[in-house]
Amino acid sequence: MHVGAPKQVRSMPLYRRVHAALSAVRLFIEQHGDSRFEPLQNALPRPVNNRAGWRKGEGVDRRWLIPKEVWKSEICAGQDPTFVARTLAERGMLLRASDGFQRVENIEGRSMRVYVVTAALMSEPDCG
Repeated sequence: MHVGAPKQVRSMPLYRRVHAALSAVRLFIEQHGDSRFEPLQNALPRPVNNRAGWRKGEGVDRRWLIPKEVWKSEICAGQDPTFVARTLAERGMLLRASDGFQRVENIEGRSMRVYVVTAALMSEPDCG
């Protein structure tokens, strides 16, 4: 259990923790839309303010690439970031690497480890 997770989150029943994990990531993406995710294709003429990560693909092929610190401090605030990643990965909503939950992606000409959230998160009708 993540030490920073509040006691009330740690003591929740599993189904509620799963629901909270899915809801937190979905809410972040819904609230910010494309505004905090810089496109990897067709770069914008100006930088993205307070960038939370990058995005690529469209529709069912959409991917959000999120650096570790943003994942931990913003998206999973108050929750165990590993539990959130595992929950998404088990449901096909996070692409994982063979050695963990972060994948190596080519971003702006360099290899970076990021969490890769898929569009499946946004199309799943039931959060629990």
